Amino acid sequence: MAPVLHKALPIVGSALGRKMGVRVEVSGRKACTDGECIWIPAFDLQQREQETLCWGFLSHEAAHVRYTDFDLDYEGSALRHRLTNLLEDIRIEKAISQEYPGAGFSLAEVIRQLVAEGRVGAPKKSDPAVKVLNDSLLSILRYEVLGQIALEQEAAKAREVMKDCFSRQLLDSLDEHLVKVPDLKSTREALSLADQIIALFQNLSHENSESEDSGEASAEKTENSSVDQETYSQPSDTQDQEDKSDSVSGDDLESDSAEGKDKKTENLSGNDDQSVSANVEASDKAEDLFLKKILESSDVDWPEDLYESVAGQLECWSYKQSPRLSAITTTPGIDEVFLNDQNREAAKDLLWKVKSESARLAAQLAGLVQAKTLTRDRIGKRGMRVNGKRLHRIALDDGRLFKRRSESIETNATVHISLDISASMGPRMELAREAVLALIMALKPIKVVAVTASAYPGTLSDRVYPIVSGKESDLRIAGTLSALDSHDSTPMATGLWYAVHQICQSNAERRLILMMTDGAPDIDHYDAVVDLVKRCGYSGIDVVGLGICIQLPEELFPRNLMIEQLGQLKSSLFTLTRDWLVR
Repeated sequence: MAPVLHKALPIVGSALGRKMGVRVEVSGRKACTDGECIWIPAFDLQQREQETLCWGFLSHEAAHVRYTDFDLDYEGSALRHRLTNLLEDIRIEKAISQEYPGAGFSLAEVIRQLVAEGRVGAPKKSDPAVKVLNDSLLSILRYEVLGQIALEQEAAKAREVMKDCFSRQLLDSLDEHLVKVPDLKSTREALSLADQIIALFQNLSHENSESEDSGEASAEKTENSSVDQETYSQPSDTQDQEDKSDSVSGDDLESDSAEGKDKKTENLSGNDDQSVSANVEASDKAEDLFLKKILESSDVDWPEDLYESVAGQLECWSYKQSPRLSAITTTPGIDEVFLNDQNREAAKDLLWKVKSESARLAAQLAGLVQAKTLTRDRIGKRGMRVNGKRLHRIALDDGRLFKRRSESIETNATVHISLDISASMGPRMELAREAVLALIMALKPIKVVAVTASAYPGTLSDRVYPIVSGKESDLRIAGTLSALDSHDSTPMATGLWYAVHQICQSNAERRLILMMTDGAPDIDHYDAVVDLVKRCGYSGIDVVGLGICIQLPEELFPRNLMIEQLGQLKSSLFTLTRDWLVR
């Protein structure tokens, strides 16, 4: 398929969601998840940076949906919550990258782009304590555990900043905890590791406080002792000095001078020790202040979560786009059709009414496909294989002895029928039901053709009703059609997008969408339908409008047909199907 629709956000988003086992909807203005479904804002991926952040966000949130336990209690602690979430992000991204390598590439590209923009990286020493911890752990773990090489230099810088802000003892103990991150198996284990790191901070903060109190008490005691000693010893020393001054010799003076130098040197050494001690004490106080700010932090103290900022950027882009673009990049929701006894009885009548017409159409189509796909041997005058049954023809001077295999036309096709059930279809609903059922019953027996069908609008303008999605019985299909009634407006872009979704899930070489309607779509869907029909054409998908008792405008559907009664269905569609199916 050409990249026009292959890279369309609703198509790829839904495809990635199915592959990863999660539900993805491209609609609205919010980028978020509720633990079951992921919502991506509707916008067109025309710029590389938008595409990068979109697929990265989808991969990250899909990892949360698949692996995260959203029911854990953080007991109102912002530190516990944010630290657990930081560790959990590393765990889930590692898990989804191992299961889906393409997701790992998308996640790494997001980091590369954010680092280049200066939005992710190592903290500064002057940053608040919580930011130093958050940005350092983010840079270090994403580089060392996830291998996101765009953060290599930032991780090294982060470690240097950590050395300036925390003691060697704390960093060594913290590293002993961080080495456990690659082995985390659950959200609960991430929470447990976060609790261990918090306990480490609490213990060191308590030790620093005790050390500070002990140091102050010791300093006060030493100062008092020194003062007392000076008070009691000073008079005695003065008197002895006076008594001995007359009897001191030159040698004694020289000796005393040398001793004085030694004492001076000793005193200087003591001052150095006091200076080092003061620096250590200042460092401990600084670390203690850092730890207290971290332990007492509230949610507003923490930087914005990495992928919350990505979500905000996606939402910002979606608000800047045109409303028309939103309409053509929305994943339709699905409503279920419930049958009652009245629907089941009506289904029998509907099935009986169209059975003969669908049988004739099915026979013609099946015969046509079989004639074009059947491989036969032909006899000719040239070839590589001799037909032994024709050797007797030599006596008749007939040179047609060689067997040749005729070329067959391989058919591999998928068809989606999209039925308009807006309020204006009310008088035409009976014919529409008959036409849809006849088409489905005519195409289903052909083994090389897959058929799906839907009706729009559903309970809301951005929802549809599936009619055929698998191997439903003819009676069930008839019952679903009988239960559908006309209502509301004509959100045709929704119906066409759902048809495109179904078609793109198939690997068939030929793709056909039949849009059965009685007129034009809602005004805000008109341009979107015209645009999407063109996109389908560029992507190798045929879109044909089937007007029910009305001629459809060529601007809307360049290829269109009209039927006013069921008998016309065979003649109108046979030519179309023949040319499309076996061309």
